[in-house]
Amino acid sequence: MTKRNHETLSFDTIRLESALFVPDLLEKIARGEHSGQRDTDYHIPKGLKLQDEYGRAFQIAIAQWKTFAPTLNRRDIDALSTTRNFVQELLKDTLGYALDIATTITLAERIYHIPFMACGRVPIFIAPSHLLLDDVSSLFNIEGSGSRKRSVFRLAQEFLNASAACTWAIVTNGRRIRLLRDSSTLTRPCFLEFDLETILEGNRYPDFAALWRTLHSSRGGATGTPGTSCIWEQWRTEGQAVGTRVREGLYSGVEKALVALGNGFLCHPANDDLRDRLIDGNLTRYELFQELLRLVYRCLFLITLEERKDEQTDIPLLHPPDTSQEARTARAVYIDGYSLKRLRNRVLRGTGRDQYDDLWQGLTIVFRALHHGEPRLALPALGGLFSPEQCQSLDYSALPNQALLETILCLRWAHIEGNLVPVDYRNMGPEELGSVYERLLELDPYVDPHARQFSFVGNEDGDASGHARKTTGSYYTPDSLVQELITSALDPVIKSRLAARPDNPTEALLAITVIDPACGSGHFLLAAA
Repeated sequence: MTKRNHETLSFDTIRLESALFVPDLLEKIARGEHSGQRDTDYHIPKGLKLQDEYGRAFQIAIAQWKTFAPTLNRRDIDALSTTRNFVQELLKDTLGYALDIATTITLAERIYHIPFMACGRVPIFIAPSHLLLDDVSSLFNIEGSGSRKRSVFRLAQEFLNASAACTWAIVTNGRRIRLLRDSSTLTRPCFLEFDLETILEGNRYPDFAALWRTLHSSRGGATGTPGTSCIWEQWRTEGQAVGTRVREGLYSGVEKALVALGNGFLCHPANDDLRDRLIDGNLTRYELFQELLRLVYRCLFLITLEERKDEQTDIPLLHPPDTSQEARTARAVYIDGYSLKRLRNRVLRGTGRDQYDDLWQGLTIVFRALHHGEPRLALPALGGLFSPEQCQSLDYSALPNQALLETILCLRWAHIEGNLVPVDYRNMGPEELGSVYERLLELDPYVDPHARQFSFVGNEDGDASGHARKTTGSYYTPDSLVQELITSALDPVIKSRLAARPDNPTEALLAITVIDPACGSGHFLLAAA
């Protein structure tokens, strides 16, 4: 079994936010090793080589940057005009775009001003170099939508969501350049970004080659074809297929993790009380299973929030966004001594697979800290899933290091075509986790405390489903229905609240309360956000 550890991209100038592309696939694209990347796919004339073409483009881009860079800190010039000129030259001379200039498009009585249109269906939105792509400004107001300020990225996303003809767009401020796609949500950004300034200022040729391979005009499709008819869409579709296989692998991994935990707890010699309670009937097999599920949910929660970071501070979402020295020290203590990332690294090294339980004891410290809060580890008080009563039998039992590390292996990697592929929790949406949640509702646990065995009914013939889902009324709502509920129930409320408070749209949105009385995985609430 080959283990692949492309959890993060090897290019530090590339930022992938949410699931625009699958990270492993994007890594191949950046290196020119994926589909649609032959010389002919980039429209390279016969007799020329692809490497020569992006080598030539790199020299042109460096020269263009040397002209543009001295203007970045000047305030006596028109920054937007200067940035537009640089972007126009860059897209045209280095990436091969034929640009239509200054396009105005009206959609649903809203007027969008688009600086450039490429291929007749890839809009280019530009911010002045002194504004970040997520900075709000009146420069990006949409005529007919009130006076609400927005960022250039938000402007581009709103346009794509409203347009039937355009599916992909590019936004840039000359320092960074983003690729984005039509999206069903505005609250969780989804894009691919290149740090153009670092690439060109640092003469980073491999990084520029990755940018060129990904953003070249041939990727955007031909004029007169549908917005979805392009290489970007092909790559995204291929990524979704990979994502489907990863979700299947994740479900299988979660099931194996539950078995590893169940057997680990039942087999540990210090857990006589746990086994006796199961034998006496004071703890049923379903109660044990529910505690194991909650334990896995805790691990998934920690893995996800360790990987996702606050956009402004770059601090993992697990921790409060505190930039003080004390908080930095506390986060370092957590990462080095208590995090699940630390256990992942142990799995990679193949060490610590023994019968001691020190790793589990460290993890229970984290669980308790997340219940009541622990400033020394920079952990907030969350309660809920981390309340003592959620896993009252397991939290005070012992678990061998071998079983815990096997659990981490099962949760962090999926078996795909003979490889162990890292699960991308950082960009995983609620529907991916929800699909796993749905399948877990079918499992029927088998517990033999005398033989110290835990498994699922039907494992031998591949059918581990039971009746708990029907008897408890536990059902999972498909994503398609959730999205329709959002469109039909929530969107009209948002429009009406915004219309009633044009002077303060932020306050109007924050005043909306969304209630899901049977939230289960929280899929509807996450989509509403």
